[in-house]
Amino acid sequence: MYHSKTQQGFTLIELVIVIVILGVLAVTAAPKFINLSSDANIAVLKSMGGTIKASGQLVYSKSTIQGINNSALGDVDLDGDGTPDIETRYGYPSGSRHNGISKAMSNSFAVEWIWSTNYAESVFYLTMASFTWTSGAYVNQVPIVATNCYLIYNRAASVGASPTIEYITSGC
Repeated sequence: MYHSKTQQGFTLIELVIVIVILGVLAVTAAPKFINLSSDANIAVLKSMGGTIKASGQLVYSKSTIQGINNSALGDVDLDGDGTPDIETRYGYPSGSRHNGISKAMSNSFAVEWIWSTNYAESVFYLTMASFTWTSGAYVNQVPIVATNCYLIYNRAASVGASPTIEYITSGC
C-alpha cells in the first residue's frame, strides 16, 4: 500500500517568494498612489479654470446683448436691475479684485480660494485656500505665487480677443 504525503500549508520558500513579489509590486505601485494628491490638486485647479472660462463666456454674452462688448472698459448688469454687476474689458470680466472675474464665481469661491491681482488689475491670480492657510481673502500675489500651484487669468486685451488662463502646477 502506497501512502502519499499531503502538504499542509506553505513552505518557507513559498512564503518568502510571495513576500518578495508583494514587495516588488508595492515598490512599483506606491509612487503612482503617492502622486494622487498632486493630480487631484491639478484637476481642481483646471476645473476652476474651466469654470472661469464658462463664467467669462456668460458675461460676454450679456455684454454683447447690452452692446458693450467692444468697449475697453464697461460694466455689465447681469440680473437686469439697472445696477452694474461686473466690470468688463472688451466684454469679458476684468481682472479687478473687486468687480471683475471674482464676482462671477459662486459663493464657495470666497471660502475655498484666495486671489490677487497685479497693480494694473490686468492679471488675476488664484489658488486653493488650503495652500496658504487663508480663505476667502484678497491677498498680495506673493503667497499665491509661492505655492507654485495657481492659475493666472489674463483679461481680454483687445476687441475680439478672449481672456487666457495659465496654470502653474509644479508645486501641486
